[in-house]
Amino acid sequence: MSTRTASALRALIMHGLLMLLLLLLGTGLSLLISMGLSAPAVNDDRQLLLATALAFTIIPGPLVGALWLWIRKKLLNAEPTEAAIWSLQGSTLYLIALVISSTAVLQLLGNLIGGGASQSWQDQVGLVLGWGAIGLWQFKMLTTPKYAPSELPHLAVTLGNAYALVLAGYSLVVALRTALELVFVPQAILVGQGPLPRLLGAIVWALGAAVLWLWHWKMLQVQKLRDTFSSMVVMLLGVCLAALSTLLAAAATLNILIPLPWDFTAMGERFASFGPLAISALLTGAIFWMYHHGQLAGRSPLVTGVSQQIISGISLALLASGLGMVVNALLASISSPLNTDTAPAVLRTGIALVLVGTVFWVTYFQPGSQPEPESRRLYLVLFFGVSAVVALVALLIVGYRVFEMLVGATSPALNMLDYIRGPLGWLLATVGVSAYHFALWKSDREKLTPLEPEARRRLILVAPQGSEQLLSALQLTEGLEVRWIVSSHPPLPEEWGDELTNRLLEALATHSGSLLAVADEKGQFNFTPLA
Repeated sequence: MSTRTASALRALIMHGLLMLLLLLLGTGLSLLISMGLSAPAVNDDRQLLLATALAFTIIPGPLVGALWLWIRKKLLNAEPTEAAIWSLQGSTLYLIALVISSTAVLQLLGNLIGGGASQSWQDQVGLVLGWGAIGLWQFKMLTTPKYAPSELPHLAVTLGNAYALVLAGYSLVVALRTALELVFVPQAILVGQGPLPRLLGAIVWALGAAVLWLWHWKMLQVQKLRDTFSSMVVMLLGVCLAALSTLLAAAATLNILIPLPWDFTAMGERFASFGPLAISALLTGAIFWMYHHGQLAGRSPLVTGVSQQIISGISLALLASGLGMVVNALLASISSPLNTDTAPAVLRTGIALVLVGTVFWVTYFQPGSQPEPESRRLYLVLFFGVSAVVALVALLIVGYRVFEMLVGATSPALNMLDYIRGPLGWLLATVGVSAYHFALWKSDREKLTPLEPEARRRLILVAPQGSEQLLSALQLTEGLEVRWIVSSHPPLPEEWGDELTNRLLEALATHSGSLLAVADEKGQFNFTPLA
C-alpha cells in the first residue's frame, strides 16, 4: 500500500470516527438539555433517558476534543484526498445538524404562535440548542481559513442552501394551501386545531424557511458560486424540480376546469378536494422556477443546456402519460357500461397532461429548430431507450393479462378490453414516443452528416532528393495531405516533373483512399493503398 493510499485511508477512518462521536454528542446534549428543562420526576423511563444522555455526553465529549486536536494538525498540510474527506464529513454533519435544529425551532415557534400542542417544548428546545451547537461548531471549523478544506470548499453551504430551498418551497405551498382552504373551503371544526391557528403556524414555517434560505443564498454568497457542482444543484432544485411541480400543478388545475362531465357541482367538489393544493403548488413552483431560471444567466452553457433538456424530458413524460390515459379512458368508455363514472375522470386527467406537456415540450424542445450535433443526439437516444423499455414492460403486462384470461384465471364477467386497457394505453403512447424519437434521431443524423468534415486523404511519397517540384504540385491538391520520405535513389531529371505529377494525380483519381507511392530510379511508381 502506497503512502498516499494509507494517508487517505487513515483520514477516512479518523473523520468517520469524528462524525460518529459528534452524532452521539449531539444526541446526548439534546437529551440532557430537554431533561434539565423538564419537571423533576423519578421513574424508570426518566432514569433510562438520563443514563443515556449522560453516557452520550460525557464519553463522546472528551473523545471529540482529543480526536479533533489530532485531526486539525493534519489539516494544516492536508493532501487533496484528505481535504475532500474533511469537506464531505463536515458538510454531512452540518447538514444533519441544520435539518434537526431548524425543524425543531420552526416547530416550536409554529406551536407557540399557532396555539398548537406545546407539551413537548422541552424536547424541541433541547434539539435546537444541542444540535445547533454541533452545527455551529462544525460550520465554524469548515469556514476558518486555517482549517478550511482546499477541496470542495463550498460543499457545506451548497447543501445547506439546497435544504433551505426545498424547505422554503414546501412551507410556502402549505401556507398558501391553508390560506386558500380558509377562504374558499370553510369547514366546521369539531375536534382539533382551527384553520386560523394552522395558518399562523404555516406562515411561521414559511418565514423561517425563507430566512434560512436567504442566509445561505445571500449572506453566505451561494448565489455568487459558479462552480459546476453548485450550478448543477441550483439548476436541479431551483429550476427542474420547480418546473416539475409547476407542470404537475398546472395539469391538476386544468383537471378541475375541464368540464367533463359538464357539471359545476362536480367541478366545485374537485376544487374543494385538491384545488387549494394545486393552485399553491402552481404559484410556488412558478415563482421559484422563474427566479432561478434568471439565476442561470452567466453560468456554464452545459448547465443551461441540461436544464432545457430535463424540462423537455419532463414535459414529454407528461405528454406520453396523458396520451396513455386518454387511450385508457376511450377504451373504458366502450368496453363496459360500468366505467361511465371512471372514464370521464381518467379522460379529463389525460387531456390536462397532454395540454400541459405539449405546450412546454414544444417550447423547450423546439422540434422544428436546427438540431445541435451532440446534446440533442444524446437526448434523443436516451428518450428512445427509456420509452422503448416502458413499451416493452407494457407489452409484457398486456400479454400476461391476455394469457391470464385465456387460461381462465379471472372472473368470467371481466371484459378482455377492460382488463388490458391500462397497459394497452401505455403501450400505444410509449410506442409512439419511441418511434418519433427514433425517426427524429435518424433525420438529424442525415442532416448533420454533410456538416461533418470529410477525412483528409494521405499520400506518402517515397522519392529521391530533388523532388521538391513534384511535392509542391501535389500540395496544391485540395483535401490531400502529402508526406515526403527521401529515398536513396539518385535524383530524377527535372524534365520528368510534369509527367510524374500527372501519373500521381491519375492514381489518386483511380483510388478513393490514401496511397503509398514509391518512385524508382526510372521514374516508375509502385502504388499501395493505405487503410
